[in-house]
Amino acid sequence: MRLWHSEPQMSKSVTDRPYVPVESHRDVAELADVVLDPAREDLVVVMTSRAGERGPSLDAEDVRAIVGPSALIYFLPTGRMSLDFSERVPDRRGPYNGSMRVWLAGVSAQSHRREHPQVFDSTGEYGPRSLRQLAYGLREAFLMRGIEPQVDPVVAHRSLEIIRVLDEAKVVGRGYEEQLSRARSERDAAVKGERVAARRTRMAERDRSASRVSAEDPEGALMELILQRWLETLSRQERTQHPLGRYLLGPDFVRSAEGLTSLVRDRLAYVCAMIVCNRVKDLAALAQSPLPQNSHAHHDDSPNGSGAAWQCSLTRLDSQTPPAVRYLQLADGTIKFTGMGSYKTQASG
Repeated sequence: MRLWHSEPQMSKSVTDRPYVPVESHRDVAELADVVLDPAREDLVVVMTSRAGERGPSLDAEDVRAIVGPSALIYFLPTGRMSLDFSERVPDRRGPYNGSMRVWLAGVSAQSHRREHPQVFDSTGEYGPRSLRQLAYGLREAFLMRGIEPQVDPVVAHRSLEIIRVLDEAKVVGRGYEEQLSRARSERDAAVKGERVAARRTRMAERDRSASRVSAEDPEGALMELILQRWLETLSRQERTQHPLGRYLLGPDFVRSAEGLTSLVRDRLAYVCAMIVCNRVKDLAALAQSPLPQNSHAHHDDSPNGSGAAWQCSLTRLDSQTPPAVRYLQLADGTIKFTGMGSYKTQASG
């Protein structure tokens, strides 16, 4: 016979399934013979599908955990074959439409119905509640027969429930972790947005203040902006180490700053502040170098032996002509900002 009667001997076509599928009326007849075999000792479990589905309504591995390792498990599709099978068992109560039945050994017309428990869910759900019904129904059948089972079905069911609860807890935990991660990201974005908004507000306030002052005193407005950038950029300890030194603003430098946008003027004030407090060398984003000789040879602010001419880029050097601040470092250490232009290199001649 193709259907096994003791230990499972699966064919190659069903090696991925923990049950034997009943695929024809001939298989139905063989399955009925297995159920009614007086020499049979192992449990026979017949699972069915819900109407319109192709697989069993319950997980066969969960069922196996409750009925024990030696039970014979079959899958009977709901339909004509399930009706045929019901006609062949003594009480004509074969499983159908997702229900399942377990037959102990020694099936006869005189057997009590509870000796061969059937699992039926009127809702059609067939979930954890159905497995519980199987476990307690099977324990009652064993007690009625006075049989000591290989596996206590109720204990096995409780173990399954513990595993299920732990798995659900993991899923819920991952959900909470994802929610927490999203909340943190939203919080960080909100904090960043608040910082950007606060900085823009400060810049707008400075611009309004500078615009009022610059009309009458453009040099004073730029010096105020330089001071503010020094105060905002450095901590109290850093300001002690890098005090704002003496500096002068050349007339060409002030005029060139007046035509800049607020963002570029703010950046200019920051660069000037870092130059004056002697911190520009520590900042990788700024490039500082001596100004080539031909760039100031005919300039009114040429050092003429009284100091050195320098340049400092306003941005990173990722373009051919990045904007730069040009200044002199006089013999007494005073910084004199002379103008703005493009960053020059020694090779440019």
